[in-house]
Amino acid sequence: MLLGIAFLLATAVSLAAETDVKTGLVLAPGLEVVSTQCTVCHSARLISQNRADREGWLEMIRWMQKTQGLWPLGDNEDLVLDYLAANYGPVAKGRRARLRDEFLPPR
Repeated sequence: MLLGIAFLLATAVSLAAETDVKTGLVLAPGLEVVSTQCTVCHSARLISQNRADREGWLEMIRWMQKTQGLWPLGDNEDLVLDYLAANYGPVAKGRRARLRDEFLPPR
């Protein structure tokens, strides 16, 4: 049993995305552009603590352009959106499944 748990933990660690030492962002195509465009105004932590689909990231970019002075991203916009949606997309969260009756205490 302990061997099984150790295997699962090792597998989970190996599946975790590698991150850039400097920014802490996921190492993937588009990282350099995202780092260059985004961390001029805010820390990379602001990116990594958020989750959104492509449309959600686009809304955040438009908000920053409208209210925070973010410049037009031009040809880099699709690359930025692809990177953010792929690496910082929504994560399914929720409660665990209900226990089956046979595992509940008697009523």
